[in-house]
Amino acid sequence: MSETPRQAGRFARLGGTASAALEGRSPLWLAVEAGLFLRIIAALLVEWRVGSGPRVCLFPDAEYYWKLAQTIRDGELFQIVEWGDIPHFALRTPGYPLFLAACRILLGDRPLGARLIQAGLGALTVWLVYRLTRAVFAGDKNGRTNPIGDRVALVAAVLTAVHPYFVLTSALLLSEAVFVPLMLVSLWGAAVLWNRSVDAGVAMPSLVVGLASGAAVLTRPSWVLFPPLMFVAWLAGRQFAGRSLRPALGAGVIAALGFVVVMGPWWVRNARIYGEFVPTALWMGASLYDGLNPRATGASDMTFLGDPEIWPLDERDQDAELKRRALAFARAEPARVLKLAIVKLGRFWSPWPNAEGLRSPLVMIASGLVMVPLLGMIALGLWTRRDAGSTWILLAGPLLYFCCLHMIFASSTRYRTPAEVPAMGLAAAGLVRVVRGRAGAG
Repeated sequence: MSETPRQAGRFARLGGTASAALEGRSPLWLAVEAGLFLRIIAALLVEWRVGSGPRVCLFPDAEYYWKLAQTIRDGELFQIVEWGDIPHFALRTPGYPLFLAACRILLGDRPLGARLIQAGLGALTVWLVYRLTRAVFAGDKNGRTNPIGDRVALVAAVLTAVHPYFVLTSALLLSEAVFVPLMLVSLWGAAVLWNRSVDAGVAMPSLVVGLASGAAVLTRPSWVLFPPLMFVAWLAGRQFAGRSLRPALGAGVIAALGFVVVMGPWWVRNARIYGEFVPTALWMGASLYDGLNPRATGASDMTFLGDPEIWPLDERDQDAELKRRALAFARAEPARVLKLAIVKLGRFWSPWPNAEGLRSPLVMIASGLVMVPLLGMIALGLWTRRDAGSTWILLAGPLLYFCCLHMIFASSTRYRTPAEVPAMGLAAAGLVRVVRGRAGAG
């Protein structure tokens, strides 16, 4: 049946309205919306894949987080009981379980609710990458608008929106989904401080850095060394530029206070339980021995926790014993430790997944086609901005930090993925340089 003139006019008006609405959206918000759409699809697919099985997610770590979230929701003692009756009061820090508990209170016990909230956080990550990249590039113009930096920031946001690993991470019940936006807020606050041409107005960004860093450490304890290293680098940059360190030291005190405000309740709680200062979790020994033991391969293998000499110990004694064994192994076999570090380095930078279950030819080819050029663009972007200290610390720093960390601990591409998010600013810088070079050659 043919359209009547009235129907045709109505469809034309609707099409014009939709087109105008689309044109009215900025490219940044289109990237954010695309990122949200892809992450919602990923959440639905992961929920379908897990189905009604015995596990809440694809990785076993999710079980710990889900159980700890239940203890918070139900007002029970924050603990995991293993091997029948051995309690672990600090097996994990409470940052991510608190998030999951809030999701379960608001949306019920189906994991899909948490996955969809994480999809929203993933979309927020797209916007945060834009703001971080723009702030770092604004430093080239003493904090003023930088047209090239705006273009690079937009490309970084688009890359973050469509990066397949980032999309999948948002759908998994793992701490990365909450850690990444917290890390980006902290880095963005530091970029604002880095760009200050005067020493006034540093109190608010310093407080933001401290609060976000504390929340990030409470979510992922391995981040604990990066915030102080970041501030030391900022102070060194000011000293090199001949600027006063006094305001920067004041900013560091404010950031430290914000950090303590967030971490303090956890420290007090642990002091009451253990009678001593436990800064994060009692899992360092297991993680260290996982990477440094006679059977280590570079991959994670926690089967040693079932050894008769290990599992009956309480968590403090177990942590101390595994630390002792790992350090004894490192002292006795330094050559083996060095070889393991090289293997872990390769696993960290692998362009395809390390897990055997994900190493099908199709997955490896698809991942390689995405990651090889992307890692190349990151390297090129870093080279183009090799003289910018803020780039090294705020965009490349997390990637280099986690790389060094996982040359000691067990290593995998999974540990690279969160640190890769701020590096999208570098990938964008590399891509923009390649495109401009080709345009100039043309």
